[in-house]
Amino acid sequence: MKQFERIIYERVKRYTRLKKALVDTYQLVFSLLLPAKSSTLFPIQIREGFFYGFHDKSPWSLDNTMLLAHKCCDPLRTPREDESVEVGYFVGDEYERFISVGETHCWNWQMGSMLQWVGKTTKIIFNEYNGNRHISRILDKEGHELKRFPIPVATLSSNGKWAVSHSFARLRSLAPAYGYANGMDQEENNPIPEEEGLTLLNLESGEKRFLFSVAEIASVAPEPSMKQGRHYFTHCLFSPSGKRFLFYHRWVLSNGQTWTRMISCNRDGSELFIFPTAGTVTHVAWKNDSTILAYAYTREYGGSYYLFRDQSNDFDIFGEGNFSSDGHPQFSPDGKRVITDSYPNRRRVQYLILYDLEEDKRRDLAVLRSPWKYRHDVRCDLHPRWDRRGTQVCFDSAHTGMRSLCTMKLDQD
Repeated sequence: MKQFERIIYERVKRYTRLKKALVDTYQLVFSLLLPAKSSTLFPIQIREGFFYGFHDKSPWSLDNTMLLAHKCCDPLRTPREDESVEVGYFVGDEYERFISVGETHCWNWQMGSMLQWVGKTTKIIFNEYNGNRHISRILDKEGHELKRFPIPVATLSSNGKWAVSHSFARLRSLAPAYGYANGMDQEENNPIPEEEGLTLLNLESGEKRFLFSVAEIASVAPEPSMKQGRHYFTHCLFSPSGKRFLFYHRWVLSNGQTWTRMISCNRDGSELFIFPTAGTVTHVAWKNDSTILAYAYTREYGGSYYLFRDQSNDFDIFGEGNFSSDGHPQFSPDGKRVITDSYPNRRRVQYLILYDLEEDKRRDLAVLRSPWKYRHDVRCDLHPRWDRRGTQVCFDSAHTGMRSLCTMKLDQD
Protein backbone atom coordinates (compact mmCIF):
# COMPACT_ATOMS: atom_id res chain seq x y z
CA MET A 1 0.00 0.00 0.00
CA LYS A 2 1.40 3.37 -1.06
CA GLN A 3 1.85 6.06 1.58
CA PHE A 4 -0.90 8.31 0.25
CA GLU A 5 -3.21 5.30 -0.02
CA ARG A 6 -2.52 4.44 3.61
CA ILE A 7 -3.31 8.00 4.70
CA ILE A 8 -6.69 7.90 2.96
CA TYR A 9 -7.38 4.38 4.18
CA GLU A 10 -6.67 5.38 7.78
CA ARG A 11 -9.34 8.05 7.52
CA VAL A 12 -12.08 5.83 6.09
CA LYS A 13 -11.21 2.29 7.27
CA ARG A 14 -13.99 2.02 9.84
CA TYR A 15 -16.68 3.53 7.59
CA THR A 16 -17.64 0.47 5.61
CA ARG A 17 -19.91 2.03 3.00
CA LEU A 18 -17.61 4.96 2.23
CA LYS A 19 -14.55 2.70 2.12
CA LYS A 20 -16.20 0.33 -0.38
CA ALA A 21 -17.23 3.19 -2.67
CA LEU A 22 -13.76 4.76 -2.67
CA VAL A 23 -11.97 1.43 -3.19
CA ASP A 24 -14.30 0.45 -6.04
CA THR A 25 -13.78 3.72 -7.90
CA TYR A 26 -10.02 3.70 -7.36
CA GLN A 27 -9.56 0.08 -8.46
CA LEU A 28 -11.84 0.40 -11.47
CA VAL A 29 -9.89 3.33 -12.86
CA PHE A 30 -6.47 1.73 -12.37
CA SER A 31 -7.50 -1.74 -13.54
CA LEU A 32 -8.77 -0.23 -16.80
CA LEU A 33 -5.82 2.10 -17.37
CA LEU A 34 -3.07 -0.28 -16.17
CA PRO A 35 -4.35 -3.87 -16.47
CA ALA A 36 -2.19 -6.40 -14.64
CA LYS A 37 -1.18 -9.97 -15.47
CA SER A 38 -0.78 -12.86 -13.06
CA SER A 39 2.60 -14.49 -12.46
CA THR A 40 3.87 -17.22 -10.12
CA LEU A 41 7.22 -18.33 -8.74
CA PHE A 42 6.21 -22.02 -8.79
CA PRO A 43 3.55 -23.91 -10.78
CA ILE A 44 -0.02 -23.80 -9.46
CA GLN A 45 -2.44 -26.74 -9.59
CA ILE A 46 -5.91 -25.26 -10.20
CA ARG A 47 -9.28 -26.89 -9.36
CA GLU A 48 -12.00 -24.65 -10.79
CA GLY A 49 -15.37 -24.69 -9.09
CA PHE A 50 -13.95 -25.54 -5.66
CA PHE A 51 -12.90 -23.55 -2.60
CA TYR A 52 -12.02 -24.23 1.02
CA GLY A 53 -12.59 -21.16 3.19
CA PHE A 54 -10.67 -19.43 5.95
CA HIS A 55 -6.94 -19.27 6.72
CA ASP A 56 -7.07 -20.44 10.36
CA LYS A 57 -7.08 -24.22 9.81
CA SER A 58 -5.46 -26.79 7.53
CA PRO A 59 -7.58 -28.63 4.94
CA TRP A 60 -5.02 -31.44 4.69
CA SER A 61 -5.48 -34.73 6.55
CA LEU A 62 -2.79 -35.59 9.08
CA ASP A 63 -1.00 -37.87 6.60
CA ASN A 64 -1.29 -35.26 3.81
CA THR A 65 -3.16 -37.63 1.49
CA MET A 66 -6.56 -35.88 1.52
CA LEU A 67 -7.43 -32.22 0.87
CA LEU A 68 -10.82 -30.93 2.04
CA ALA A 69 -12.91 -28.71 -0.25
CA HIS A 70 -16.35 -27.33 -1.02
CA LYS A 71 -17.72 -27.86 -4.53
CA CYS A 72 -19.82 -24.95 -5.77
CA CYS A 73 -21.37 -23.37 -8.87
CA ASP A 74 -19.77 -19.99 -7.96
CA PRO A 75 -22.69 -17.56 -8.35
CA LEU A 76 -21.68 -13.93 -7.98
CA ARG A 77 -23.93 -13.28 -4.99
CA THR A 78 -24.20 -14.32 -1.37
CA PRO A 79 -25.69 -17.80 -0.80
CA ARG A 80 -29.45 -18.21 -0.79
CA GLU A 81 -31.41 -19.87 2.01
CA ASP A 82 -32.05 -23.07 0.07
CA GLU A 83 -28.68 -23.20 -1.72
CA SER A 84 -26.21 -25.96 -0.88
CA VAL A 85 -22.61 -26.87 -1.63
CA GLU A 86 -21.01 -30.29 -1.69
CA VAL A 87 -18.39 -31.14 0.93
CA GLY A 88 -15.62 -33.65 0.36
CA TYR A 89 -11.92 -34.04 -0.30
CA PHE A 90 -9.37 -34.48 -3.07
CA VAL A 91 -7.07 -37.49 -3.32
CA GLY A 92 -4.35 -38.55 -5.76
CA ASP A 93 -0.72 -37.62 -6.38
CA GLU A 94 -1.75 -34.07 -7.34
CA TYR A 95 -5.06 -34.07 -5.46
CA GLU A 96 -6.88 -34.35 -8.76
CA ARG A 97 -9.83 -36.61 -7.81
CA PHE A 98 -12.70 -35.24 -5.71
CA ILE A 99 -14.68 -37.52 -3.39
CA SER A 100 -17.98 -36.03 -2.22
CA VAL A 101 -19.23 -37.05 1.24
CA GLY A 102 -22.33 -34.87 1.55
CA GLU A 103 -23.76 -31.40 1.22
CA THR A 104 -24.64 -28.47 3.45
CA HIS A 105 -26.90 -25.41 3.41
CA CYS A 106 -24.71 -23.62 6.01
CA TRP A 107 -21.91 -21.88 4.16
CA ASN A 108 -20.47 -18.59 2.98
CA TRP A 109 -17.63 -17.58 0.66
CA GLN A 110 -15.28 -16.54 3.45
CA MET A 111 -15.42 -19.46 5.88
CA GLY A 112 -17.27 -22.13 3.95
CA SER A 113 -19.16 -24.47 6.30
CA MET A 114 -16.35 -24.61 8.90
CA LEU A 115 -15.32 -27.83 7.15
CA GLN A 116 -12.33 -29.42 8.91
CA TRP A 117 -10.72 -32.61 10.20
CA VAL A 118 -11.52 -33.65 13.76
CA GLY A 119 -8.18 -33.69 15.58
CA LYS A 120 -5.75 -36.30 14.25
CA THR A 121 -8.49 -38.51 12.83
CA THR A 122 -9.99 -38.89 9.37
CA LYS A 123 -13.37 -37.76 10.69
CA ILE A 124 -14.84 -34.67 9.03
CA ILE A 125 -16.97 -32.00 10.72
CA PHE A 126 -18.99 -29.16 9.18
CA ASN A 127 -22.08 -27.07 9.90
CA GLU A 128 -25.54 -27.76 8.48
CA TYR A 129 -29.12 -26.51 8.72
CA ASN A 130 -31.80 -29.03 9.75
CA GLY A 131 -34.75 -26.85 8.72
CA ASN A 132 -35.08 -25.36 12.17
CA ARG A 133 -31.62 -24.50 13.46
CA HIS A 134 -27.92 -24.61 12.68
CA ILE A 135 -26.25 -27.84 13.72
CA SER A 136 -22.92 -29.61 13.14
CA ARG A 137 -22.26 -33.08 11.81
CA ILE A 138 -19.32 -35.49 11.97
CA LEU A 139 -18.89 -37.94 9.07
CA ASP A 140 -16.33 -40.60 8.32
CA LYS A 141 -14.39 -40.32 5.06
CA GLU A 142 -16.96 -42.57 3.34
CA GLY A 143 -19.71 -40.08 4.17
CA HIS A 144 -21.43 -42.02 6.95
CA GLU A 145 -22.71 -39.85 9.79
CA LEU A 146 -21.07 -40.61 13.13
CA LYS A 147 -22.43 -37.79 15.29
CA ARG A 148 -24.50 -34.64 15.12
CA PHE A 149 -24.77 -31.78 17.57
CA PRO A 150 -27.58 -29.23 18.12
CA ILE A 151 -25.25 -26.25 17.64
CA PRO A 152 -22.78 -25.16 14.91
CA VAL A 153 -19.01 -25.07 15.46
CA ALA A 154 -16.84 -21.97 15.11
CA THR A 155 -13.47 -23.47 16.10
CA LEU A 156 -12.04 -26.86 17.15
CA SER A 157 -9.18 -27.66 19.50
CA SER A 158 -6.21 -29.41 17.89
CA ASN A 159 -6.95 -32.68 19.73
CA GLY A 160 -10.49 -32.75 18.32
CA LYS A 161 -12.18 -32.90 21.73
CA TRP A 162 -13.50 -29.35 22.12
CA ALA A 163 -15.39 -26.84 19.99
CA VAL A 164 -16.68 -23.32 20.57
CA SER A 165 -19.95 -22.13 19.06
CA HIS A 166 -21.53 -18.73 18.41
CA SER A 167 -24.54 -17.45 16.44
CA PHE A 168 -24.03 -17.48 12.67
CA ALA A 169 -27.61 -16.28 12.15
CA ARG A 170 -26.75 -12.97 13.84
CA LEU A 171 -23.89 -12.43 11.40
CA ARG A 172 -26.29 -12.47 8.46
CA SER A 173 -27.26 -8.83 9.06
CA LEU A 174 -24.19 -7.53 10.88
CA ALA A 175 -21.40 -9.29 8.94
CA PRO A 176 -23.06 -10.89 5.88
CA ALA A 177 -19.84 -12.35 4.45
CA TYR A 178 -19.49 -14.55 7.56
CA GLY A 179 -23.11 -15.49 8.27
CA TYR A 180 -25.48 -18.15 6.95
CA ALA A 181 -28.51 -17.39 4.77
CA ASN A 182 -30.87 -19.45 6.95
CA GLY A 183 -31.63 -19.82 10.65
CA MET A 184 -33.15 -17.35 13.10
CA ASP A 185 -31.43 -14.77 15.27
CA GLN A 186 -33.42 -15.12 18.49
CA GLU A 187 -32.34 -11.66 19.65
CA GLU A 188 -32.39 -9.88 16.30
CA ASN A 189 -33.95 -6.76 17.82
CA ASN A 190 -31.65 -6.67 20.82
CA PRO A 191 -28.49 -4.63 20.07
CA ILE A 192 -26.61 -6.28 22.94
CA PRO A 193 -27.84 -9.91 23.19
CA GLU A 194 -28.38 -11.22 26.70
CA GLU A 195 -28.88 -14.87 25.77
CA GLU A 196 -26.70 -15.33 22.70
CA GLY A 197 -22.99 -15.81 23.32
CA LEU A 198 -20.27 -18.46 23.28
CA THR A 199 -20.87 -22.13 24.07
CA LEU A 200 -18.25 -24.81 24.75
CA LEU A 201 -19.02 -28.19 23.18
CA ASN A 202 -17.42 -31.52 24.13
CA LEU A 203 -17.28 -33.42 20.84
CA GLU A 204 -16.73 -36.74 22.60
CA SER A 205 -19.63 -36.63 25.06
CA GLY A 206 -21.88 -34.10 23.33
CA GLU A 207 -22.09 -32.05 26.54
CA LYS A 208 -22.39 -28.32 25.97
CA ARG A 209 -21.79 -25.46 28.40
CA PHE A 210 -22.81 -21.84 27.90
CA LEU A 211 -19.80 -19.68 28.77
CA PHE A 212 -21.06 -16.08 28.62
CA SER A 213 -23.39 -13.81 26.69
CA VAL A 214 -22.56 -10.90 24.42
CA ALA A 215 -24.05 -8.58 27.05
CA GLU A 216 -21.76 -9.95 29.76
CA ILE A 217 -18.67 -9.28 27.65
CA ALA A 218 -19.92 -5.83 26.63
CA SER A 219 -20.16 -4.94 30.32
CA VAL A 220 -16.44 -5.65 30.85
CA ALA A 221 -14.38 -2.42 30.46
CA PRO A 222 -17.09 -0.83 28.25
CA GLU A 223 -16.16 1.79 25.69
CA PRO A 224 -18.32 4.86 24.90
CA SER A 225 -19.14 3.77 21.33
CA MET A 226 -20.68 0.51 22.55
CA LYS A 227 -23.93 2.17 23.61
CA GLN A 228 -24.87 2.99 19.99
CA GLY A 229 -23.70 -0.32 18.49
CA ARG A 230 -25.15 -3.69 17.59
CA HIS A 231 -22.90 -6.35 19.12
CA TYR A 232 -21.82 -9.86 18.15
CA PHE A 233 -19.06 -12.48 18.50
CA THR A 234 -16.97 -13.90 15.68
CA HIS A 235 -13.50 -15.28 14.73
CA CYS A 236 -12.96 -17.79 17.53
CA LEU A 237 -9.65 -19.68 17.55
CA PHE A 238 -8.16 -22.18 20.02
CA SER A 239 -4.55 -21.98 21.16
CA PRO A 240 -2.33 -24.91 20.04
CA SER A 241 -2.82 -26.77 23.34
CA GLY A 242 -6.54 -26.03 23.47
CA LYS A 243 -6.30 -24.63 26.99
CA ARG A 244 -7.33 -21.12 25.90
CA PHE A 245 -9.06 -19.57 22.93
CA LEU A 246 -9.54 -16.09 21.56
CA PHE A 247 -12.52 -14.39 19.94
CA TYR A 248 -13.61 -11.02 18.58
CA HIS A 249 -16.19 -8.86 20.28
CA ARG A 250 -17.51 -6.53 17.59
CA TRP A 251 -20.11 -3.80 17.43
CA VAL A 252 -21.46 -1.97 14.38
CA LEU A 253 -22.72 1.63 14.48
CA SER A 254 -25.58 2.98 12.37
CA ASN A 255 -23.12 4.58 9.91
CA GLY A 256 -21.53 1.17 9.21
CA GLN A 257 -18.48 1.81 11.38
CA THR A 258 -17.24 -1.42 13.00
CA TRP A 259 -15.20 -1.68 16.19
CA THR A 260 -13.37 -4.78 17.39
CA ARG A 261 -11.86 -6.04 20.64
CA MET A 262 -9.72 -9.20 20.66
CA ILE A 263 -10.28 -11.20 23.84
CA SER A 264 -8.83 -14.46 25.15
CA CYS A 265 -9.95 -16.74 27.96
CA ASN A 266 -9.49 -20.18 29.41
CA ARG A 267 -11.43 -23.00 27.79
CA ASP A 268 -14.06 -22.74 30.55
CA GLY A 269 -14.49 -18.99 29.95
CA SER A 270 -12.46 -17.84 32.95
CA GLU A 271 -9.51 -15.41 33.08
CA LEU A 272 -10.71 -13.05 30.36
CA PHE A 273 -8.04 -10.84 28.83
CA ILE A 274 -8.62 -7.88 26.50
CA PHE A 275 -5.66 -7.23 24.20
CA PRO A 276 -4.18 -3.71 23.91
CA THR A 277 -5.53 -2.95 20.44
CA ALA A 278 -7.19 0.27 19.29
CA GLY A 279 -10.56 -0.50 17.76
CA THR A 280 -9.43 -2.76 14.90
CA VAL A 281 -8.29 -6.39 14.72
CA THR A 282 -8.69 -8.32 11.47
CA HIS A 283 -6.85 -11.65 11.19
CA VAL A 284 -4.91 -13.74 13.69
CA ALA A 285 -2.76 -16.86 14.08
CA TRP A 286 -1.43 -18.47 17.26
CA LYS A 287 2.36 -18.97 17.09
CA ASN A 288 2.36 -20.90 20.37
CA ASP A 289 0.30 -20.93 23.55
CA SER A 290 1.53 -17.51 24.63
CA THR A 291 2.07 -15.59 21.37
CA ILE A 292 -0.47 -14.42 18.80
CA LEU A 293 0.21 -12.86 15.41
CA ALA A 294 -2.49 -10.37 14.46
CA TYR A 295 -3.02 -7.58 12.01
CA ALA A 296 -4.37 -4.83 14.24
CA TYR A 297 -4.21 -1.18 15.21
CA THR A 298 -2.53 0.09 18.36
CA ARG A 299 -2.48 3.59 19.80
CA GLU A 300 1.31 3.57 19.67
CA TYR A 301 1.98 2.56 16.05
CA GLY A 302 -1.27 2.36 14.09
CA GLY A 303 -1.94 -0.50 11.64
CA SER A 304 0.58 -3.34 11.39
CA TYR A 305 1.21 -7.01 11.97
CA TYR A 306 1.92 -7.46 15.69
CA LEU A 307 3.06 -10.24 17.98
CA PHE A 308 0.90 -10.01 21.09
CA ARG A 309 1.57 -11.84 24.38
CA ASP A 310 -1.49 -13.52 25.79
CA GLN A 311 -2.49 -12.07 29.19
CA SER A 312 0.09 -9.30 28.79
CA ASN A 313 0.06 -5.76 27.44
CA ASP A 314 3.43 -6.33 25.77
CA PHE A 315 3.63 -6.56 21.98
CA ASP A 316 6.10 -6.13 19.12
CA ILE A 317 5.76 -5.14 15.48
CA PHE A 318 6.12 -8.25 13.31
CA GLY A 319 8.18 -8.31 10.10
CA GLU A 320 8.75 -4.56 10.18
CA GLY A 321 9.46 -3.20 6.70
CA ASN A 322 8.17 -6.35 4.97
CA PHE A 323 4.42 -5.66 5.08
CA SER A 324 2.41 -2.57 4.28
CA SER A 325 -1.16 -3.89 4.49
CA ASP A 326 -3.52 -6.44 6.00
CA GLY A 327 -3.50 -10.15 5.18
CA HIS A 328 -4.45 -13.65 6.34
CA PRO A 329 -1.46 -15.26 8.11
CA GLN A 330 -0.72 -18.83 9.13
CA PHE A 331 2.47 -20.25 10.69
CA SER A 332 4.24 -23.21 9.09
CA PRO A 333 4.20 -26.46 11.11
CA ASP A 334 7.72 -25.74 12.42
CA GLY A 335 6.84 -22.12 13.27
CA LYS A 336 9.74 -20.71 11.25
CA ARG A 337 7.75 -19.25 8.35
CA VAL A 338 4.47 -17.48 7.78
CA ILE A 339 2.31 -17.72 4.70
CA THR A 340 0.00 -14.77 4.14
CA ASP A 341 -1.58 -12.68 1.40
CA SER A 342 -2.80 -9.22 0.54
CA TYR A 343 -6.10 -7.76 -0.58
CA PRO A 344 -6.39 -6.57 -4.20
CA ASN A 345 -4.41 -3.37 -4.73
CA ARG A 346 -5.36 -0.53 -7.07
CA ARG A 347 -4.72 -2.79 -10.09
CA ARG A 348 -6.72 -5.65 -8.52
CA VAL A 349 -3.52 -7.60 -7.80
CA GLN A 350 -3.25 -9.94 -4.80
CA TYR A 351 0.08 -11.18 -3.45
CA LEU A 352 0.76 -14.65 -2.04
CA ILE A 353 3.57 -14.02 0.45
CA LEU A 354 6.08 -16.27 2.21
CA TYR A 355 7.94 -14.71 5.15
CA ASP A 356 10.96 -16.36 6.80
CA LEU A 357 11.18 -15.32 10.48
CA GLU A 358 14.81 -16.36 10.97
CA GLU A 359 16.09 -14.58 7.86
CA ASP A 360 13.61 -11.68 8.11
CA LYS A 361 12.96 -12.17 4.41
CA ARG A 362 9.82 -11.80 2.33
CA ARG A 363 9.26 -13.78 -0.85
CA ASP A 364 6.32 -13.18 -3.18
CA LEU A 365 5.22 -16.61 -4.39
CA ALA A 366 2.52 -15.34 -6.71
CA VAL A 367 1.08 -12.13 -8.10
CA LEU A 368 -2.55 -12.85 -9.02
CA ARG A 369 -5.08 -10.56 -10.68
CA SER A 370 -8.52 -10.78 -9.10
CA PRO A 371 -11.34 -10.11 -11.62
CA TRP A 372 -13.42 -7.00 -10.96
CA LYS A 373 -16.58 -9.05 -10.35
CA TYR A 374 -15.02 -10.73 -7.28
CA ARG A 375 -15.39 -8.01 -4.66
CA HIS A 376 -17.33 -7.13 -1.50
CA ASP A 377 -19.16 -10.12 0.00
CA VAL A 378 -18.40 -12.37 -3.01
CA ARG A 379 -14.68 -11.55 -3.01
CA CYS A 380 -12.16 -14.36 -3.27
CA ASP A 381 -9.47 -13.81 -0.65
CA LEU A 382 -6.49 -16.13 -1.05
CA HIS A 383 -6.63 -17.33 2.59
CA PRO A 384 -3.41 -19.38 2.27
CA ARG A 385 -2.97 -22.57 4.35
CA TRP A 386 0.01 -24.86 4.98
CA ASP A 387 0.04 -28.60 4.47
CA ARG A 388 1.04 -30.79 7.43
CA ARG A 389 4.72 -31.00 6.40
CA GLY A 390 5.39 -27.41 5.43
CA THR A 391 6.21 -28.33 1.83
CA GLN A 392 3.22 -26.84 0.02
CA VAL A 393 0.34 -24.41 0.45
CA CYS A 394 -3.20 -24.20 -0.80
CA PHE A 395 -5.29 -21.11 -1.37
CA ASP A 396 -8.51 -19.94 -3.00
CA SER A 397 -8.19 -17.75 -6.07
CA ALA A 398 -10.27 -16.38 -8.95
CA HIS A 399 -7.35 -15.31 -11.15
CA THR A 400 -8.50 -17.69 -13.92
CA GLY A 401 -11.91 -16.00 -13.98
CA MET A 402 -13.54 -18.64 -11.78
CA ARG A 403 -13.25 -19.33 -8.05
CA SER A 404 -10.77 -22.18 -7.63
CA LEU A 405 -8.92 -24.21 -5.01
CA CYS A 406 -5.21 -23.99 -5.79
CA THR A 407 -2.10 -25.72 -4.47
CA MET A 408 1.54 -24.84 -4.86
CA LYS A 409 4.59 -26.94 -3.97
CA LEU A 410 7.42 -24.89 -2.51
CA ASP A 411 11.08 -25.13 -3.46
CA GLN A 412 12.99 -26.07 -0.30
CA ASP A 413 16.44 -25.14 -1.60
